[in-house]
Amino acid sequence: MRTLASLLLLLGLTAQISAQVQVDRPMVLNAAEAEHRRIQGLGPATAEDELITLGAARNATYHWASTGGTANAITLAMDPPCTGYATGLAVRFRAQAPAVGAVTVNVDGLGPKRLLRNDGLGIPFGQVRAGSVVEALYTDTAFILMDRAVEGCPAGFLRANDRLCVMRNDTLNMSIFNASSWCMDRGARLCTWDEYIHLCTVLVPGGQFLDHADNWEWIDDTHDHTHSAAQAGRWNCNSIRNLGALENANNHGSVRCCYHPR
Repeated sequence: MRTLASLLLLLGLTAQISAQVQVDRPMVLNAAEAEHRRIQGLGPATAEDELITLGAARNATYHWASTGGTANAITLAMDPPCTGYATGLAVRFRAQAPAVGAVTVNVDGLGPKRLLRNDGLGIPFGQVRAGSVVEALYTDTAFILMDRAVEGCPAGFLRANDRLCVMRNDTLNMSIFNASSWCMDRGARLCTWDEYIHLCTVLVPGGQFLDHADNWEWIDDTHDHTHSAAQAGRWNCNSIRNLGALENANNHGSVRCCYHPR
């Protein structure tokens, strides 16, 4: 009976023959010379139980995915396709559009999973930009963003000082509860009264603080009024009032978030 070594040698010497060898015992490569302890000529892996080449491992070919879907509902297609979510699954892709807040990733039709930053919160402003390469690791029930946190002020924000950024424009019109959640879902929060006064003082003279003095804007302050919240900026920097914090259309205001760079 021919030994496995002689069979492999025969296959190696016969250039025109190709075959699939299956053995029911571990294959041990124990030649004294390193160049003889190799398996060469492997093609690309097409299934999850197949060997991959050094080149594919270095290039992370099997972690790269083509991107589709929408900005906040991202679909990914991997090659070969992923067969199931498992802790440790790593994906890399190029974002097609800016994503912020409640973002989901759906790999090969396996179902959408939340994309979170490493503290479990939603994706902050500016971290996933159009054209940026995103790396995420699946654990438990969600993908965790591995990219470094945003440095400086995200796009659409102005720098007031080294520790404070603010949205250039106010946006949307909603209750205090939804306004607070909207900012926090994006890694920011409503500005305090002290911050708002500072922003007005520093940014309004330069004409950078847009939509100022045209709407009441929510701030993170209550002024100790029961069941009410504070709004600022309707006519000038010193404009402030209290409004009922009940959830109804008569108690709405504009949203402008503050962001603290890391």
